[in-house]
Amino acid sequence: MPRNRSCRRPLVMAAWRLEAIRMRASWPVLLWIPLVSGCIPRGSARDITPNPAGVAHSAPFEGFRRGINLGNALDAPSEGAWGVTLDERHFEMAAAAGLDHVRLPVRFNAHAQASEPFTLDAAFLGRVDWALDRATARGLSVIVDFHHYEELMKDPAAHKERFLGIWAQLAERYANRPPSVVFELLNEPNGNLNAAIVNEISNKAITLIRAKNPTRRIIVDGYFWASADWLDELVLPEDDPNLIPTFHMYQPILFTHQGSPWMDPEYGTTGIVFPGPPAAPLTPVPAAQRVGWVNDWFTRYNTQPASQNPNGPAGVRAEFEKVDRYIQATGRRVYMGEFGCIDNADQPSRATYVRLIRREAELRGIAWAYWDDGGSMKAMDVKTGSWVTYLQDALLR
Repeated sequence: MPRNRSCRRPLVMAAWRLEAIRMRASWPVLLWIPLVSGCIPRGSARDITPNPAGVAHSAPFEGFRRGINLGNALDAPSEGAWGVTLDERHFEMAAAAGLDHVRLPVRFNAHAQASEPFTLDAAFLGRVDWALDRATARGLSVIVDFHHYEELMKDPAAHKERFLGIWAQLAERYANRPPSVVFELLNEPNGNLNAAIVNEISNKAITLIRAKNPTRRIIVDGYFWASADWLDELVLPEDDPNLIPTFHMYQPILFTHQGSPWMDPEYGTTGIVFPGPPAAPLTPVPAAQRVGWVNDWFTRYNTQPASQNPNGPAGVRAEFEKVDRYIQATGRRVYMGEFGCIDNADQPSRATYVRLIRREAELRGIAWAYWDDGGSMKAMDVKTGSWVTYLQDALLR
């Protein structure tokens, strides 16, 4: 989820999702920590062991196991506008840490003609080529992710042909790239780009890509910000084994996006710890108290024990159970293209959450990429050449 996102998540669906989490039964967890009065001691990261019972297993995604997003660079309105410019160190650090791939968000629509033939800017494409070359040289697989086509989300009818025209150019340009280069059709469809339209344009894009790239792997996002809730609404060709549905994992979003400046005011409460409950009740900001589902979430966060708390393993497990059901129903391999937590959260909570999400994915054989935006969610500090140590530990150890 980009730091500079201008669109915000609708509340109605968020309320429905959280209600679904609330109604699920809790699941047993093993906490290698002492418990006192139902609260978890603060000050250090907690090791929460996922429960393997009943999980589904995704087929291997060859060349992709652990990765990182290179966000807020080529997906900014112009590279550097959001404080991130790609250089060799991004790829060097990712490879040296033992990651096997990078996800490369790119705002192609900002560099294409508005009318047919929707020609992409040659200089910008050269920059994308450079990034692909650097990844390949470092032994990294790479996902070319079409990111931030906000105009398409607002007015699909006016932009569908442009979207397809851009993909036609990319399919031809990268037809001879190795299989380690993977396409992702469209990041986080939302707004007026509903599930039916997502299926329509995704299948059209797949058809035109297949004309030049018959076996290249293609990642497909479902509606509502690549939510796990909408995986089962994807309609994809059943005879193409190289189509890979993806989901993004930011639940519980009131925790992962606490105090985020790009979110609505009801997300402004900070000091939310993971897992809940807090040692002392946390009073949400006034804007949060005025939104029913948010106020309800904080009531449960303040009062429910760790095994049932909405900001804990039970809520995380409920999200992954949706992915389990999709894998079991379709047999498709699945990819987790984004997850993370803003640095407004305390370090132990961030580390505990990130480690748990990573382990839940790996328990299912799901490849993943951490959302690194070079800012409030960064794990790699490219300017200093060092990792955020506690996040590196959570991701890789």
